[in-house]
Amino acid sequence: MKDHTITELTSIVKDSFGTYDAQGTTHWTWQTAAQDLQYQMGSLTKIILQMTNYRWADGKDKDTLMAEFSDELSDILAEVLYIASELNIDMNEAMAAMVKSDQKKVSERT
Repeated sequence: MKDHTITELTSIVKDSFGTYDAQGTTHWTWQTAAQDLQYQMGSLTKIILQMTNYRWADGKDKDTLMAEFSDELSDILAEVLYIASELNIDMNEAMAAMVKSDQKKVSERT
């Protein structure tokens, strides 16, 4: 996959999430995605525990666990982008503001 801007990724995610209705599930809203985000975080946490030998890895090797880790991170990013889009939050602006705020905090503490 080529590099995409946040705006392009958001469009791709919205198109993908728009196909969920065909499965027969209830249409996803930002609230649904926000609730599912907790599930995705739990899945990521399970993989982290497996990668660090705190949870049985079910015979999965390092490469398999890394592929699953990557997949869960992508799921989480997709849901964040979908939620932001549905709430009309410009993630480009939000990220710029977060970085500026973070840099200010660090400079004040060092």
